[in-house]
Amino acid sequence: MLNIFYCHGFASCFDPDKPKVQTLARLGPVHGCDIEYTRPAEEVLMRTIEKGDLANVDVVVGTSMGGWLAASLGASLGIPFVAINPAVAPSETLRKYIGSGVDFQGKSYTLEEDAVASYWPISTKGQGLILLDEGDEVIDASHTQSVLGDHYEVILFPGGDHRFAHMEEALPAIEAFLARSRDGT
Repeated sequence: MLNIFYCHGFASCFDPDKPKVQTLARLGPVHGCDIEYTRPAEEVLMRTIEKGDLANVDVVVGTSMGGWLAASLGASLGIPFVAINPAVAPSETLRKYIGSGVDFQGKSYTLEEDAVASYWPISTKGQGLILLDEGDEVIDASHTQSVLGDHYEVILFPGGDHRFAHMEEALPAIEAFLARSRDGT
C-alpha cells in the first residue's frame, strides 16, 4: 500500500471525499492539508512540509497549483510526484486572481502581487509523472507537454478538462511509474 500526500489547487481545500482523492485511495491512504496559495511560494512550501507530515510519504500527487507544489515538494524532499494539469508558470497563471476573490468553499481571499511574483516555474528536477487532459481550459496542455516533456514522462489524455476527467484511466500509469521509481529506473 502506498502512502499518498495530495496537494489541491488554488482556491480549493483538501477534501478526502473528492472523486480524484477517492480514486487515488484505491492505491493507499491519501493525506493532505489545506494550502494557502495566497501566501508567498517559500512559505507555502515550508508550511506544507510542516503540516503535511511527509516523512513516510511514498508519492506526492497534486492538481493545478497542487501539481506545481507536488513537483517542488518532490524535488526538495526526494519523493516521487505526480502532477495533474500542473501550473508550469504560477507567477503568470495566478495573475488573473490578484485582488479579492471568493474560493470554491465561499471564503473570501486576497491575493497580492508580491505573493504571485514569488512563485517560481515548476521544478524540472526529481522523479515525476505528468498527467494532462488535452481539453484543459485553464492551462494549455500542449504548452505544458513542451515545457516538461524533456524532463518527465508526460501522458496526454484526449478531451477532458482542467479538473482532469481521466483519473480512473491514469491509475495503472501511476502504479507503473511508482514501481519504476522504487526500482530506480
